[in-house]
Amino acid sequence: MRFEECTNDVIEIMAEVIKRHFPELISCNICLIFDLKKRLKGGNVVLATIQKPNEMLRFFTIDEAGGSGEGYDYVMRIDKNAWDNIYDIDKIRLIRHELRHTVVDFDSNAPYKLRDHSITDFYSEVKLNEDDPRWAERVCAITLSAYEAD
Repeated sequence: MRFEECTNDVIEIMAEVIKRHFPELISCNICLIFDLKKRLKGGNVVLATIQKPNEMLRFFTIDEAGGSGEGYDYVMRIDKNAWDNIYDIDKIRLIRHELRHTVVDFDSNAPYKLRDHSITDFYSEVKLNEDDPRWAERVCAITLSAYEAD
């Protein structure tokens, strides 16, 4: 199987990141899954992605999404090798970065949307990561090394 459910530590970190930085997502249903397969884009390993599920996936996830009756609003896929080999601060950065892609517009019929980067990152993330601006490059290198060791 290529995917597995994320562990409680991922859920707890995401809950804390949402509480501190994304209060508009508190009632949002986000499915967290580990990806066990290495994915590359532009020669770099893809550490995580977030996407909106299509209507069929939303239908099939109604029960798992906590009884909201609507299924998941987002699906976040995290590279398991990355997660298992990085520091907690990088786990926070990774989840926070992915959540920056979300946009919530409660006045819309479909309130949960996605956006691209404002630069190769997000301006707000650059400020938050000024102590380690190249954290993603370092995490990619750690992850690739973990794959090579397997």
